[in-house]
Amino acid sequence: MKKSILKKPSDKKDVFGAFLVENAEFTQGKHDMPIVSSNIDELPKLLFSYQRVGKKKLDIPRGTALHFYLHDYCFDGEYGVWNSLIRGVEFRRGFNLDKLEGFDYIIVPDYSLNADMPIDWQSWNTYRSRVVGHALQDLGYKVIINARWSDESSYEFCFTGIAEGSIVSVGTHGCSRALEDVQLFNEGLIELINRVKPKAIIIYGSLPDSSKQILELYKQKYVVFKSDTAIAMEKYRHGNEIE
Repeated sequence: MKKSILKKPSDKKDVFGAFLVENAEFTQGKHDMPIVSSNIDELPKLLFSYQRVGKKKLDIPRGTALHFYLHDYCFDGEYGVWNSLIRGVEFRRGFNLDKLEGFDYIIVPDYSLNADMPIDWQSWNTYRSRVVGHALQDLGYKVIINARWSDESSYEFCFTGIAEGSIVSVGTHGCSRALEDVQLFNEGLIELINRVKPKAIIIYGSLPDSSKQILELYKQKYVVFKSDTAIAMEKYRHGNEIE
């Protein structure tokens, strides 16, 4: 069945996109996050970047999930995912639902959470991720919830709205550049496991040995997918491209 974009009510000047969560259930407490559960039964076999969609006709293998582990400008902004859903408009050169066709799963957008960002900005980005997940589910897509945290100050909201026992996806890009980054990632990983009790964790990017030890200690089921950058780098050794 062909999916259509969510329609913005014509009789309301809803610039906040409240209509996107009319059917949602919300968490209790301070942040009122829409609750989203990954509505899938099995793990994806392949991850595919949103940035690569639309460049040429794709032959997408079964079991492929579309991901947004990119710089925010690649999927956000005036013609991005959020504004497309808010306005009820599909942008030919920006976001449109045709870009999601052929994928069995959609990992919801990974809006940035950085420790040096204002805390309300981080909370807003978490909220947007949950709303997009709920909206895509309303459109009939199978979604996988993305978990993103910064430091301990983000814990009060960054895991809220993820239904307990969900399959959760995590991107590690930029989380292993320094020992401090790895420590922050590992602390958040423990919080994710304890608070959400994921059915499984999908990890996009490199996984530090210390993180792997945590997953094994908690007997947490997980699967790791190499980043596009890592795959590209594997084609070169000592400056010689490998076929």
